[in-house]
Amino acid sequence: MAFTPERGTRDRILEAAEASLGQCGYHGTRLQQIAERVGIQKASLFHYFPSKEHLYHAVVDEWFDETERTIRRVLEAEGSPLQKVRRLIETYVDLVATHPDLTKILLRQSLGDAPDGYQPKPDSQRLLAAIVTLITDGQQARAFAAIDAVALVLGVMGMVTFFFTSATVLGPPWCGDIRGASHVERVKRHVIQLVERCLTPERGDLNLAVA
Repeated sequence: MAFTPERGTRDRILEAAEASLGQCGYHGTRLQQIAERVGIQKASLFHYFPSKEHLYHAVVDEWFDETERTIRRVLEAEGSPLQKVRRLIETYVDLVATHPDLTKILLRQSLGDAPDGYQPKPDSQRLLAAIVTLITDGQQARAFAAIDAVALVLGVMGMVTFFFTSATVLGPPWCGDIRGASHVERVKRHVIQLVERCLTPERGDLNLAVA
């Protein structure tokens, strides 16, 4: 598909909006500052998005769509349950590292900084259910230990979010440059080791011993 100028402008608006919403929050973001980031008149924004609320929905919905496509490719690929879990963690860390401002938007959203009456897409619930099913299937096949699968998945999501947001304030020496490859790889190793200890205690202990 050809990359048209119209599509290019829309993408640049979404990119600028993601940065502004991540840094200032929904209520602190002004359409004027987004237009200035893009280099267009504020009135031109309304050609693509009729309101700040519609723009917010577009930014978050595109993130969920990208995340779902990426995660489902991992779930549908060949491999053992443990191999898929490792790939899921690596993939999710890469997604968060690539979109640090989006991570802040979702964190702010959990604290109520979103359009009035905003509801996440139901797709996010289906994606969570698919990952939980991977873990429960592994438990039924006796590949994984008994553990609350939903709590584990939500815990991993929270942990990864923490390492790219609050951890930079609470533990800056450990984090270093959160956009750097070394930090991303360190987070992957850390989260995988913890999850392996939860799902396969003996194997997890061995991995930690030789890491």
